[in-house]
Amino acid sequence: MKKGLLVLLIVALTACAGQPSVSLYDEIGGSETLDKVFGLAINRIYNDPKLGPHFNGVPKSHLRKMLTEQTCALIGGPCTYSGKSMQESHQERNVTEAEFYAVVEHVQQAMRLIGLTYQQENRILAALAPLKNDIIYQQATTL
Repeated sequence: MKKGLLVLLIVALTACAGQPSVSLYDEIGGSETLDKVFGLAINRIYNDPKLGPHFNGVPKSHLRKMLTEQTCALIGGPCTYSGKSMQESHQERNVTEAEFYAVVEHVQQAMRLIGLTYQQENRILAALAPLKNDIIYQQATTL
């Protein structure tokens, strides 16, 4: 009896190991889901009195497209990010750490509103986190 159970367990594990893993991009529903997330988040960001001024002159549709494209590329999707580097696009915007985290909160709220799980949300944020140092800009102080 034990031998039959062991064989069944080996077959089950082999079947699981042979299946291709699904990317986070596919798991959440692809670019359509990302576009919804960033559409909601951008509306909130542009209406935020502390954040909105940072986006003066940046069309919502362009920002939405760039965020969707960049996130798609970072979470295993078929996209190639075609925008400017984060350092280049943020260098004159003087984004503080507090403002950065306020944007993150708007994105998190949007992800929750459309029904992503906390695990999916955290995996997306982990993919975006390395961009933080290129977005936050602190002007050097002189003594």
